[in-house]
Amino acid sequence: MEPLSRQVPLYVFNTRTRERTLFQPISPPRVGLYVCGPTVYGDPHLGHARTAITFDIVFRYLSFLGYSVRYVRNITDVGHLEDEFANDGEDKVAKRAKLEQLEPMEIVQRYTLRYHDGVQRLGCLPPSIEPRASGHIIEQIEVVRRIIDAGYGYEQNGSVYFDLEKYATDPAASYGQLSGKVFDELLAHTRRTTGSDEKRSALDFALWKRAEPGHLMQWPSPWGDGFPGWHLECTTMSTKYLGESFDIHGGGMDLQFPHHEAEIAQNCGAFGVEPAHYWLHGNMLTVDGQKMAKSLGNFITLAQMFEGDHPRLTKPFPPMVLRFFALQTHYRSPLDFSNEALEAAEKGFVRLSTAVNDASEYLGTSSDLSIEVPPASEGDAPEIDRLVRAAWTAMSDDFHTPRAIAALFDLSRAFHRGLDEGVDSAILDRAATTIVLMTRDVLGLVPDAVSASGRELDAAMAILIRLRGEARAARDFATADAIRDELRSSGIELHDRPDGTTEYRTGGSDV
Repeated sequence: MEPLSRQVPLYVFNTRTRERTLFQPISPPRVGLYVCGPTVYGDPHLGHARTAITFDIVFRYLSFLGYSVRYVRNITDVGHLEDEFANDGEDKVAKRAKLEQLEPMEIVQRYTLRYHDGVQRLGCLPPSIEPRASGHIIEQIEVVRRIIDAGYGYEQNGSVYFDLEKYATDPAASYGQLSGKVFDELLAHTRRTTGSDEKRSALDFALWKRAEPGHLMQWPSPWGDGFPGWHLECTTMSTKYLGESFDIHGGGMDLQFPHHEAEIAQNCGAFGVEPAHYWLHGNMLTVDGQKMAKSLGNFITLAQMFEGDHPRLTKPFPPMVLRFFALQTHYRSPLDFSNEALEAAEKGFVRLSTAVNDASEYLGTSSDLSIEVPPASEGDAPEIDRLVRAAWTAMSDDFHTPRAIAALFDLSRAFHRGLDEGVDSAILDRAATTIVLMTRDVLGLVPDAVSASGRELDAAMAILIRLRGEARAARDFATADAIRDELRSSGIELHDRPDGTTEYRTGGSDV
């Protein structure tokens, strides 16, 4: 059997070229994936959740397609300053350490552990390598040396800056093509900030920053005691573990400028090549249509989500519900969070979980499951085979999880009809295998998380079906119809079978 990557070729949207293109690794079957991780100075929140889930899906699906993926996601524990655009202000970790009267590395350890716990509960697999910026100071100094030797870096008063004007005006450079920013326009609208007088251009960014007296995190360097620039850290760690040019670089859309644009410039300055062949960016998360911010009172941490401890939440929501909610929107589209949307996602997750449990029961205890995607047809293929292909084609179309989930629901209904109609077992096997493997291994949704909810629903429905049956027997059709209509408004359809029994359908399956 051919690997899945050949049965359904993967296409990705490359932010760098703004085109949907066939994914072709540099050295197949190996794939290098680098994702900008969190700056660990506070509790993980919904924004962290979306980015983590997005690239967990990328990692999972590439692995499922048969690639050997090295997934590197960094931890930023030094050098991320408050003013990201001007590369100025106080270090975020150091500032938090002062507020909590702790050592910076205590802050780093505390919030790294909380981040790990949060994303693990969301079903995210750990990366292959998770380097910390503070553990790669020697390597960062060497990258700075290379940039200086190439003529793109200069030292001023113990700090080293990247000469962005020299780089951006080089005919061979591609500055701005990732973010759409034009250097001259940026320069015209850039304000002067603290320390900018020692730069050749206001847009030059720090590769190495001189440490002021009392700075909590600093290391010796050829230019004096200081600390690395935020942009430099990702260039150093990505190239150390994936090579000077690798397959995929990912992150949030908010990182396109200045962070990722600076990474490209640094990589070209130090190594003469752009770092990544494909750039993938996840879109923003909003809360009730507004950007999430503490000042707006809509900032929600993962702990608050799981415990229901926030004014915008009516109850706790399980991690798998939040994951399902995030996957209902394509990663490149904005995701708007609300309590109502989570409640709807919870119902959908129960439906999908019921479908997976039914498919698992049909397949039995076999753990040796493999996928064979039916070829594209002109419409003469069985409905189940067309839906199986639709599900995998959706995932291979830039990881389109909403379309894949919709196909799974359609496939589940067709699977249950096929069971009733005695459809060929080979076709039913393909349906059940797709439902189980795509949900569990690719989407990372664990049905066991709501198995109790499914059992409770079965018990409650048995009572309602009995009461409705008694009403119909007593010719109290008004009550019987009222029960049916109320259930329908909640997304549950009743089906009276010819033998006198009644089934209920939640959208994912019949019971």
